[in-house]
Amino acid sequence: MVQLFSTKLLSPAQLQAFVCAGFALEMSDFIKVVPATALTWVPQADYFLLTSQNALYALRSMPCYEQLPHRKAFCVGEKTRKLLEAEGWEVVASFDYAKQLAPYLVKHYAKSSFVFFCGEKRMDTLPTTLKANHIQLQECLTYHTQPTPMKLTKRYEGLLFFSPSAIESYLRENTLSGEKAICIGTTTQAALPEAVESYVAERPTVESVLACCKELFKNR
Repeated sequence: MVQLFSTKLLSPAQLQAFVCAGFALEMSDFIKVVPATALTWVPQADYFLLTSQNALYALRSMPCYEQLPHRKAFCVGEKTRKLLEAEGWEVVASFDYAKQLAPYLVKHYAKSSFVFFCGEKRMDTLPTTLKANHIQLQECLTYHTQPTPMKLTKRYEGLLFFSPSAIESYLRENTLSGEKAICIGTTTQAALPEAVESYVAERPTVESVLACCKELFKNR
């Protein structure tokens, strides 16, 4: 049985999917998300931007959440979109990556204003692109990402990574030497040392990460 380790705690259903596919999966959270200091003002813009579920989880805990002028948003990630819609938001459009969302906004919403709910380690893609095209953007810090590294005491054939921050945390206590690194997306893969044997899921979802693992280890 192929031994895998996930640097993120998966849901019981996701874990069961790996087990049913014939994998032995162990897991632990290598990062911790902490809400930022609550905003003391109510963000105002034509649209809101979210590139992470963590941004919404943190925003919901702030008093300003119920006072937002509307709930129209653009987002990155299928899970983020589903969470927003479950909360009653109108998701105007969603993309797998910020590098896809940014040019779309420039082309179709250049005269609109945006508030970007994000963490302190957010990628520069959206702010850089929108500001370069003179599109009004305000960033609101809603959460912090803290590393929670741990030393692994056994070897695994595959390591699952879901964010650049988790890779940074993992490398504080561990090395990569021969394991296959399976990443949820290209941004995460880019955080790995160049010499590491790495693979990227076709889409940035846990289900696609599982599909990637099946393909990699299908002859085992």
